[in-house]
Amino acid sequence: MTRAQYKRIGLTGGIGSGKTTAAGYFAALGAPVVGADEISRKSLEKGGACYVRTIETFGMGILHNDGTIDRKALAKIVFSDEKKRRALNGIIHPHVLEAMFEQADALFKDRGCKLVLFDVPLLFESGMDSEMDANILVACNEETRIRRVMERDDATREAALSRMRSQMPENEKRARADFVLDNNFSTSDLKQQVGALYKKLTESAYAAAEQ
Repeated sequence: MTRAQYKRIGLTGGIGSGKTTAAGYFAALGAPVVGADEISRKSLEKGGACYVRTIETFGMGILHNDGTIDRKALAKIVFSDEKKRRALNGIIHPHVLEAMFEQADALFKDRGCKLVLFDVPLLFESGMDSEMDANILVACNEETRIRRVMERDDATREAALSRMRSQMPENEKRARADFVLDNNFSTSDLKQQVGALYKKLTESAYAAAEQ
């Protein structure tokens, strides 16, 4: 399979930006969406592709009594130590990248789709944006993101800020994104933006396929 057979579109956004909501809108319109979070989660389960290496790297202290990885304990470690966060990303990201492309290729074979969206929280941080034909950023102001994270995760403001600071600043993401969805307003506004962008991307993908 060659890269020209379907367009790879990256979708990202900082924590609390509303990226997952946008991905849901794209999916509702018929866009095939491959999610990094689900692959990453499964990779850390018992028997998962990254389970053993993660324990070898971070020690038995990250395990529950039943041998499953305590994700909160692991998150506390990596969000407070840049070196350890890079170590975890080095274990998980290569697997996620490979698995996402396998899923996208299967979708192309099964559905004949002209584009696939790759829902990746750390799209730019991982360098996966360079593997895409175009990249979309869901953007939102910092205070709204902090509030959402605090409410969603029952987190303190400090914890929410710590997680946000571990990601690339939004202004850098804006500079690298091909398209920006502004999620500072209503959900209906975001939905409208997604609809317009999906139409544009689909028309472009079909036009490219006919060349």
